[in-house]
This record gives sequence, structure tokens and C-alpha cells, in this order.
Amino acid sequence: MAAALTGKEIILPGPAATFRALKNLLTSAAFWRSLGATLLRGFAGFGLSYLAGLVLGLFSGLSRPFGIIFRPLLVTMRSTPSVSLILLALIWFRADLVAVFVTFLVVFPLVAQNVMDGIRSIDPQLVEMARIYQVKPWRIFRGLYLPAIIPYLATAAASGLGLTWKVTVTAEVMAAPALGIGARMDTARVFLQTPEVFAWTLVVVLLGLLFDRVLENLVEKGIAWR
Repeated sequence: MAAALTGKEIILPGPAATFRALKNLLTSAAFWRSLGATLLRGFAGFGLSYLAGLVLGLFSGLSRPFGIIFRPLLVTMRSTPSVSLILLALIWFRADLVAVFVTFLVVFPLVAQNVMDGIRSIDPQLVEMARIYQVKPWRIFRGLYLPAIIPYLATAAASGLGLTWKVTVTAEVMAAPALGIGARMDTARVFLQTPEVFAWTLVVVLLGLLFDRVLENLVEKGIAWR
């Protein structure tokens, strides 16, 4: 309705124009190369941040002195605007690594904080009782810590993946690598190809929905298996 009222495709294209642009994208080899490049950067940044957040979150949750030292860094990273990180990354790295770096820094605090919260949710009396009865450390971790942090890890994964695609595409728009969804969106903007911008936006939204559904199924299967 808004597109019909506007009457200008260059300002606001209708669904038909958007889907025509999407159809044209899907039939081009450049679309799949750009999609693959964005997926690679997104998963690289997310994977590194998830692994680092898990390790440092465990250390922070298990060691109070380390947690006190680590918390200001976590707050600083969480409070820093994404655009500042992108601008700095443009100075420090080549274009195809900017998205990986920024995604890592944005998602990492989210994962680390969730792991810390999971560790702190454990009843200290249970841990103390296990130590009194001289339960082996690996059994304490498997029986107490791991079940406590799994729901938090699932939450971190869902939130982190949703954030990953937003940050990755935004970084690609500003860094303009040779391949990437963000770079193609910016090119479409420059040439006033608004339907293509909408089509790429739809691709990113569908991407987020797809991986959110896959992750939800994996979590449900994991819970059922337990």
C-alpha cells in the first residue's frame, strides 16, 4: 500500500518489484559467491567469539579474582558502538577481515556473560558438598557445571547468531569487500537499485530465520537426548 501511494519504485518498491529483483539475484553466480563469502565471515566471527566466550566465561565464573579483572573489559566491549569497531577495523585490517573482527568483538561479550551467569546459577552448597565427598573435578564439571551452562549456551547461540548477520552485513557495507551481501547492497544503493536493496534485505532476514530454526531443532534434540 505504501509503495502504491508513493508511486516511485526508486523510493519504495512494491513486493512484485522486490521479488523480481530477488529472482534475478538467485539466477546469478555472483549472488551465490557473495552469499558464501558472507556466510564464511559470519561463521568465522561467530565461531571464534563463541569459543573464546566459553573459555573466558568459564574462567570468570570459576575464579572470582579473574572475574573481577575481566568484568571491566567485558563491559567496555559491550558498550563500544559497533560503528566505532568497524571504523577501527577499516584502519587495521583488509576489507575481507573487517566483518570477522567486528562480529567477534560484538558477539564475544554476549557469550561470555551467558556462561558466567550459568556458572553463578549453581548452588554453592552443592559444589561444596561435592568437594567434601572428594568427587573428582571432572565429575563435578560434568554433573554440576555442564548441565547448568547448557541452557545459557543455547541462549547465547540464538542471540549471537541473530546479531552475527546484522553486524557482518553492516561491516561489509562499510568495508566494501570484493564479495559479500553488504557490499552488493551498497552497490545497489549507489546505482539507486532500491528493489535489489530490498531483495538482499529479504535474503538476510531469511538467513536469520533459517539458522534460528536449525538451532532451535538442535537444542530440542539435545534436551530430548539428555
